[in-house]
Amino acid sequence: MLFSRPCAYGKWIPIFSVSNGVKQGGVLSPVLFCVYFDGLIHMLIDAGYGCYIGHVFAGVVAYADDVVLLAPSASAMRMMLALCDEFATEFSVSFQC
Repeated sequence: MLFSRPCAYGKWIPIFSVSNGVKQGGVLSPVLFCVYFDGLIHMLIDAGYGCYIGHVFAGVVAYADDVVLLAPSASAMRMMLALCDEFATEFSVSFQC
């Protein structure tokens, strides 16, 4: 089990346990994120709702712990967000905007 004790505004916050996620700044954290989110990225690619550059799908960009969705219309974005919601429910992921 991991524990964290962050400092905010010069004051230490009480220790709390961290039950999920990857270590902030950890060398393997970006790799582990990519492995975990590979399923979502493939779901989005297979659905094909996002933007394209020529024939290349460019509807999802992921780096470290960030995911960006690019859609040509509001309805396409809603479809992509629905897939993200489905993934989040299945794998207990919470997205923050």
